[in-house]
Amino acid sequence: MTRYLIDIRLMGPVRDQISDLSNRLREQFRLENYLVAPHITLAGPFSTSDEERLVGDFTRICSGILNVPHYELGGYGVFDDTRVVYVTVTPDETLRQFRYALSQALASYCSLRDYDLESAAEFQFHATVAMKLDWLTFQRVKWYVKKEEDVVFRHHPIRATLLRNSRILCEYDFLQERMLT
Repeated sequence: MTRYLIDIRLMGPVRDQISDLSNRLREQFRLENYLVAPHITLAGPFSTSDEERLVGDFTRICSGILNVPHYELGGYGVFDDTRVVYVTVTPDETLRQFRYALSQALASYCSLRDYDLESAAEFQFHATVAMKLDWLTFQRVKWYVKKEEDVVFRHHPIRATLLRNSRILCEYDFLQERMLT
């Protein structure tokens, strides 16, 4: 089955900082088969039988954004129900509305998850540091990140990425205002 994901890839020093923390966690807690590519998920993972429509809607929504979205990274948080540890992301209103517009456009023909369908105000933006943890490891990692220095970073996303099976299908560059292939 083909899996799709729409995200904003973190780049530069913040990517390195999150990757370093993820690597330390993998070593410290012996996390197996574990790889985190620093990113902010906007939708997915999901599947669809209409890739052409997906690429068209992605292009249309991206090109309709009038301002470059902004976000800030900060401290750490957890999703207790799914045992995920993440860096908090505070989006501006443009990024909130962009993500919501994507979810609304894709909802009728893509297998979006419940959290993808949340309103612009309710969706929890985050950058995953560790996931798929057993209960005990999750408790230990939660305690470990409480002692970590916050990731403090302000950045403008340059590109929104549509991935197919973890490979880039296309990217929209907000600064150039065009789709890259």
